[in-house]
This record gives sequence, C-alpha cells and structure tokens, in this order.
Amino acid sequence: MSFGTLYSYIGNTRTTALLAVAQENNLDITLIETNPHKGVPNSYLKLNPLGKIPTFVGSDGFVLSEVIAIAVYFASQNPQTTLLGNSKQENADILHWMSFANSELLPSLAGWFAPLIGRAPLIKSAVAKSRAQTLKAVQVLEDHLQKQTFLVGERVTLADLFTASIVGRAFQYVLDGKWREQHPNVTRWFKTVHNAPYYAAVAGEMVLTEEVVKATDVGA
Repeated sequence: MSFGTLYSYIGNTRTTALLAVAQENNLDITLIETNPHKGVPNSYLKLNPLGKIPTFVGSDGFVLSEVIAIAVYFASQNPQTTLLGNSKQENADILHWMSFANSELLPSLAGWFAPLIGRAPLIKSAVAKSRAQTLKAVQVLEDHLQKQTFLVGERVTLADLFTASIVGRAFQYVLDGKWREQHPNVTRWFKTVHNAPYYAAVAGEMVLTEEVVKATDVGA
C-alpha cells in the first residue's frame, strides 16, 4: 500500500535522507519529479505556497513540507526505529544536528560550490566567504567526531543520514583529497554512513573529488 507521494527529484541534497529513511522503514513512496529551478505548476503551489521542495502528501491526504519535519515523520512510522534515538535527550540532539546541517552547513556550502559549477553567479568575494563559513561548520563536525563514531549515540541515526546527504555534496565538489587527509574523522564517518545499504541504495555511488572543482568563468 502506498504511504504517499514525495515531490522532489533524485539528487536533491535534502531529499536523499528522506528516501533512505523510506527505504529502511519499507515505506512505499512515489516520487514526483519536481524541481523549482525548472518551474512548478500552480497545482503544486496549493501544496507548498513557497514552491519549494520537498513536500510530502500522504495517502490519507496529510500534507507536510519542511525537510526535517518530513524526515522525522518518515522515521516515526517504525515504532521500533532507532533512527530517532533511544532517549528524549538523544532525540533532541538528533534534531540539533539536523538543524545545524540544514541552517549552518548547507547554505554556505551551496554558496561555495554552486557558483563553481555554474549554478549561481560567480562572485569571488562571496565564494570566498561561503568557503570560510563551510570549513568552519565542517570543523565542528570533525571535532565532535573525534570521540564519536556517529553524531548521536552508538549507531546511525537520522542526524547522520541527513547530515551525510549534505556533506556528500561537499565531498563531491570541494572537500578534496588533501582536505580528507587532514580531516580523518568526518571522512571516516561519511564513508561509514554512505555504506549503510539502505543509504547507498538511494544515494548512489560515493563520489570523492581529488581536487576542488574549478570554475570555468571568473567573477568580480
């Protein structure tokens, strides 16, 4: 029986974790290709007035937007899940790391790599600022993972799946071989999470760049 419909697209950074959770919990999800960069129909704006992704519509008509809310909802469908932690404190900490990745890491990361691959205007000063902010945020992860195998607790949680889906984009474009050598904790953690069968099934092949992607144009 279908659990519902997810509006997004394969490869969207915020959506990979949702598909991984659905895979782990055996949720039958229909993915409707929706990419705001290509425009969305008026019918979609009735579901999400901002026209952003992802948006979930349950088979019962329940509509939910905002990725963290959707991720928690998907994970909670399994009463025995450990993805949400084993205590109220772990659950709160999971939400903390998801919020950190979504608010502190992803915007600056996009500001760094998107101009380099032609998805945003290339302004060198803005890229440099985003690079510095990204490296500062990822250093927080590196320091935390010095004594932790995973972000929260002793096994993979929703915090790891969600944060890894974002960090994966960094490894793909800007966190090069030299950086990985100097940051073994984040590198080890990312590989561990990515290799979880239900994550790898939706994330695809792990891509680790050896050099920071180079822009084909130079901005001011």
